[in-house]
Amino acid sequence: MTDHATSKIVLQVIHNRRSIREFLDKPVSNEVLTKILAAGFRAPFAAQLCSVIYTHSLEKMKEAGISAYPTAPVHMIFFIDFCRLEKIMAHRGYEYGYDDMMAIWLGIQDVVLMIENLTIAAESLGLGSVLYGLTPLKADSIAETFNVPKRVFPVVGMSIGYPDSAEETEIRPRFPLEMTAFKDEYLHHTDEDIKACMKKMDEGFLAQGYYIKSRTKVELVDKEDTIGFDKYSWSEHISRKFRSASRKGDPLIDVLRRHGFDLK
Repeated sequence: MTDHATSKIVLQVIHNRRSIREFLDKPVSNEVLTKILAAGFRAPFAAQLCSVIYTHSLEKMKEAGISAYPTAPVHMIFFIDFCRLEKIMAHRGYEYGYDDMMAIWLGIQDVVLMIENLTIAAESLGLGSVLYGLTPLKADSIAETFNVPKRVFPVVGMSIGYPDSAEETEIRPRFPLEMTAFKDEYLHHTDEDIKACMKKMDEGFLAQGYYIKSRTKVELVDKEDTIGFDKYSWSEHISRKFRSASRKGDPLIDVLRRHGFDLK
């Protein structure tokens, strides 16, 4: 296969990737799982400050507080991991003294780079995946369920498996590239720029009927909801998610402190 053909296949895998929520009743072999994990750990790293726990048990995910999709055969949780680094340093006679906030930043970089490699590897082998973004807020139950030590913290969860072709999944819209990639300096978006971003995203999600099909909606607890699913768009959804009235539970910084991180 020529380099051009290989590049074309890689780009097709990246651009065709979508979240999968229904999976075939088909196990992921240990050989395939090993290939995917090994590809993940070939990512560029700051200091390999990451680990992953994988399980075939939906019950363990439920115990950990993660509502994983039930037809997925494999579930994963990705962690920033200082524990291993500190043990290595101790063997060399050194004591950890780094800024934890900066180390967390580097650890998150390591985790997300690993996940991207792993996701592309899974797609190339015919598998699909879906991520669980609120995993950090379940750190307490995850630590208890999976015997996770202090100084190891969950960043995101994932389920993988072979996609069920009976489920209709479409490629979700993305911002126009000119709104997200800037040459030489940051683009300060005008009102017209923002309207163009919203128009592309909203029209794309509404045309796919995404929120109607998924019945996904952030409920308003402080005022009347006058928007039906037929007009509930991406910009409405993301705005509701990030407004203060939608926050629940402890702030993440408090959860991190409970798990042994020194954050002033």
